[in-house]
Amino acid sequence: MLRKLCQYAIVFTGLALWVPLSLAQSTNGGAQQPIPANGPAGATASSAREAASGYPVMEVQDVTEDTTPLAGAQNLTLGVPSFRHSFLLPSFGISSQAQLNPYGPGQPNSPDLVGSTYLTGRLALNRSWERSSLSLDYLGGGSFSTDANQGNAGIQSLRFSDTSHWGRWSAMFGDQLNYTAQSPFGFGGLGSLNNLGVDLASAGGSDPSFRDNFLPGQSILIDGSTQISNAAIGEVDYAISHRAFLTFAGSYGLLDFINAGFQNSSYAAFQGGYTYLLDRKNSVGVFYRFNDTMFPGFSQRIDDHSVQLTYARRIVSRLSFQVGAGPDAVIYKSPLAGSSTVANWTASTSLNYQHRHLLTGASYNHSVTGGSGLLTGAQTDLLSGYLNRAFNSDWEGSLWTGYSRNHALEQTMPSAGNTAPRAWYATVQLKRRFVRYGTLFVAYSASGQSSLSSLCTLSACRVSSLTSTVSLGYNWGLRPIVFE
Repeated sequence: MLRKLCQYAIVFTGLALWVPLSLAQSTNGGAQQPIPANGPAGATASSAREAASGYPVMEVQDVTEDTTPLAGAQNLTLGVPSFRHSFLLPSFGISSQAQLNPYGPGQPNSPDLVGSTYLTGRLALNRSWERSSLSLDYLGGGSFSTDANQGNAGIQSLRFSDTSHWGRWSAMFGDQLNYTAQSPFGFGGLGSLNNLGVDLASAGGSDPSFRDNFLPGQSILIDGSTQISNAAIGEVDYAISHRAFLTFAGSYGLLDFINAGFQNSSYAAFQGGYTYLLDRKNSVGVFYRFNDTMFPGFSQRIDDHSVQLTYARRIVSRLSFQVGAGPDAVIYKSPLAGSSTVANWTASTSLNYQHRHLLTGASYNHSVTGGSGLLTGAQTDLLSGYLNRAFNSDWEGSLWTGYSRNHALEQTMPSAGNTAPRAWYATVQLKRRFVRYGTLFVAYSASGQSSLSSLCTLSACRVSSLTSTVSLGYNWGLRPIVFE
């Protein structure tokens, strides 16, 4: 009872954030005034072309080159807005869904059809100064299920990055926090937490996004057990010249489960590297990374030393591609079996591509992780992709996919053998815009996972090998609050 009261308190606290903001907006009256995409003059020209063609317009001059270092903590992008906006955008979302066959065999009193509702509020903040910028995206709310195994739970998500520049130096501090009762991997048939409310990118801001290696890995489907994942990230860059950069980054993260029966983990990481710009489109880099993974209550620890050579090609508003690979030395402290030092390899790649009204991307990462709460460390392969197509100014279709494989380590887990749970999901969404920041969407998702019976007997682990989910929702953004 106490836990449910806490969850309700979290839900209502998140939703209460919107009350004063919506009241403040209502005093101005009139139609919504969206934030201009290119400043006053650019917005007029872009809006005229958009109205004439019937398609959303994204022009090359709307963004500038992405100068993110290859050895840094943030993901590469297709470019950053050339006209920096300062605004606060409140929004809220409501969605209902039906899950067919959500549980695997052997789950007692498990219904074949489960209904769930998500009720959320969101704040997107973009603030720019002469030498610094702040991006923040907060989501708060709750999920309510007709199934006692899933129950009702709170949802909290926070992502932010604060970047400052002075002379040859720049510094970034960021954080990513999730508090959910479901795995963020595919998030309950919605494809992503980002599909609840209106995000920064939709409003013309810079979306704070970090590389997978700097975040707690959670890529095993768990449903109905509250989990907290958090990563605090810092980075310092120094420009040796207009072509060469030194980067030093560090992070501390954790993955904790409220309920007993799961394996909590924490890690500390350091990364240092060098980036060299070959020309305006191509760059190369090299970096060294150290990661120390710890498990509360266990003497086993994993020290991971890796070096990666990486290459990137970036074309503003069109292409962002990066690929890197290198050797990896994994040192196990107090191993249960096997060698204490293992030679391995690590790799990562990402792609974002845009052409006219089509936007697509994919990423892959191979590395040692904390085990997603079920394994005491794992060799993880994580693959994800997305596709977005604007049919006209009102209609848009999207696809999100993901696949993961977590192989248990004999050094940290008894009888690891061939234990390697695999999970996957695919979500298709059709969206209809009604106002600049208001959208109605319908989505279908299929997901599945190999059996976890040898690892976990809790109800949250008994996910079906094939679950179908149909969702219907509406996201409504209020009038942006623009800072002068």
